[in-house]
Amino acid sequence: MKPLREKLLIKDATINKVQFDTEWFFSLEDMAFYLKEDLSEVEFVHLPMRINGEEELVKCATFEDILRGRKEL
Repeated sequence: MKPLREKLLIKDATINKVQFDTEWFFSLEDMAFYLKEDLSEVEFVHLPMRINGEEELVKCATFEDILRGRKEL
């Protein structure tokens, strides 16, 4: 399993993310590609995110949700 650090994920330009209040939410699709893992068990919410100039509703999860979902796999 690839180790994760939230600060590095926030800086990574290849991962779409959005800050809502004080919490960062990461695109599950981008995280699955980055980790090369199945993240289908991770709890998520749909949040609006601007990708390539278009606003889309994207499945997103917090860093903690991703860690919790990875442990169950």
